[in-house]
Amino acid sequence: MLFPDDIKCIVCGREITPNRYGLCDNCKLLINDNFCLRCGRHKIGVGDYCSECGGQSLMFDEARSAVSYDGNAKDLIYKLKYGNAKYLANTLSQYLLDVLLVSDWQADCITFVPIHKTRQRLRGYNQAELLARFLAERINLPCENLLEKSVKTPNQARLNREQRMQNLKGSFRAVADVPTHIILVDDVMTTGSTVNECSAVLKRAGAKVVYVLTFASVPERPVLDKATQNITDFRR
Repeated sequence: MLFPDDIKCIVCGREITPNRYGLCDNCKLLINDNFCLRCGRHKIGVGDYCSECGGQSLMFDEARSAVSYDGNAKDLIYKLKYGNAKYLANTLSQYLLDVLLVSDWQADCITFVPIHKTRQRLRGYNQAELLARFLAERINLPCENLLEKSVKTPNQARLNREQRMQNLKGSFRAVADVPTHIILVDDVMTTGSTVNECSAVLKRAGAKVVYVLTFASVPERPVLDKATQNITDFRR
């Protein structure tokens, strides 16, 4: 009652007319409505699929992201993840809800990408779990803790896709009975390595269908950017 969460813009702090997205007119996010049908990230072309996930073995069945990981979305993720802004999870879950309302996914429960217990003790919470629990309340589905990060891995920020995949291999395990249809929630998808490894673990544990839902995802890169990155990786 004393500190309502819908009277100031969650990006710039200006006073707003209360709305379910918590944003003023100047701070709108880039809604991901031109998405790849495989990995869910914003794609550049007019086809159904992006070039980022071509040739990959994806263990999840479908993935969707509410917004592109750019500009204000980056700032919000940073505040949620590192700024102790747990209150943002409630508002950001509205964007996840919007994605589900236009999808045809049928699920038994919602789960989330775990973080290692050491990191969770330091941070005090898992931002993916907060998003998942708020979303589960909105759609009246159980939110289950199905996975554990059993191996503490190095930070992935400077790693490419192949390095991330190797870094994560064997770092997750199932810790509960796994239902057949699952929605796996995370805050942001970069290369997709984390959600792919989690999906593989869930399927080995008995899941038939795993959908991935994230607040944001890194959009498809232009071909020139990929060529530059490949040269950089080769020089390293």
